Amino acid sequence: MMIQDKKNDRCTHTTLSKIAAIIFIVALFLSAVVFKVEAAPINYAIGLYTGVAPSVGNDLQSYRQYYEYGSQSGVEGINRTQDGYDTKNIDTLLGLGWGISFKVLLFEHYQIRLAANYVRGMWGGEGITLYGGTPNILECDYSFRMYDVPLTFGISIPFWKDVKISFNCGAAFAYGWYQNRFTENSTTTYKGKFAGRGYPLVILLEAEYFFTDKIAATSSLSYYRGTTPLIEDDYDDDGNVDYARVDFTGYRFSLGAVYYFVSI
Repeated sequence: MMIQDKKNDRCTHTTLSKIAAIIFIVALFLSAVVFKVEAAPINYAIGLYTGVAPSVGNDLQSYRQYYEYGSQSGVEGINRTQDGYDTKNIDTLLGLGWGISFKVLLFEHYQIRLAANYVRGMWGGEGITLYGGTPNILECDYSFRMYDVPLTFGISIPFWKDVKISFNCGAAFAYGWYQNRFTENSTTTYKGKFAGRGYPLVILLEAEYFFTDKIAATSSLSYYRGTTPLIEDDYDDDGNVDYARVDFTGYRFSLGAVYYFVSI
C-alpha cells in the first residue's frame, strides 16, 4: 500500500545499496587505519555540537490524513480556516538535536567521520483545523524523535591559517519514532504510533575556526534523505488502522567545538 507517489520518490535508493555504501566507507576507514602503520600522516579529532532541525520528520504524512482528512502533504497541507470557526495553525515540527563526532584526518585533506546524533521535535506540531464539507473540527498533535549514526568520507580544505572547510558524504543507520493524534469534534480520538529503522544518505558541509592549534569552533549544515518502509501503527484500541513511514529526510544546522589530538 502506498500513501502517495511523492513519498515513494524519496525511497529511490534501495536498502541494499545504502548498506553497500556503508560497507564501502567502513572499508576505507579500516584501510586508513592500516595505512597509518606504513607512515601516513594522520590526526584524530573529537567534537561535540548541538543544533536545530527544521521540519524534523518531514511532512509527517499518514494514510488517515491523506484519505480521511484530504491532506496531500501531511501536516503541511492539513491547515484549513473558515469564518465562524476558531482554528489554530499547525506548524511543522522544529527539532533540537545533540551529537558527538570522531574524525580521522589523512594527509591533512582527507577525512573519515563517524558520529552519533539524537534529534527530537520540540516546537510546533499541534493545533486545530477543519475537515469535511460541513465542516468538522479536527484537533491535531504530532511528535517525532530519532537517533542516527552517520559514517561519511570527505575532503578538508584549509583557508588562511585559522579556517578549514570540509565536505562529506555517506550514509547513516537511523531509528525513529513518529506519533500522531487526531480528535474529531472533541469526541472521537484516533492515534497512530510508528517506529522503524532506515539507512538515509547523508551530505555534510562543515566549517572550523581555530582558536589554538588544537581547538576549533565548528558550524555545519547537513542533509539527510531516506525513510523506513511503510509501517502499520502500534495502537489497536481506538478502532483505527493507520499507516506511515518514519521519514528522516531534512536539514540540520549545528554549532559546536572540536579538539584535535595532534596540532594542526
